[in-house]
Amino acid sequence: MERAAPLEMRKALEVVQAFKEAGLRFVPVPVLDDNDYDKLSSDVLRRLEEIEGKVKP
Repeated sequence: MERAAPLEMRKALEVVQAFKEAGLRFVPVPVLDDNDYDKLSSDVLRRLEEIEGKVKP
């Protein structure tokens, strides 16, 4: 597992802040490698779309 670059960490913390402000519960998950990051990112986007679909009238 590689250490995150400072820019990657800042982006991750911005996402955490956005989830917090929106009142969304979340689970931090460590990323193993670039492929794992891509998979987890896709999962997050899918889940956000699902949440958005449930919130819209």
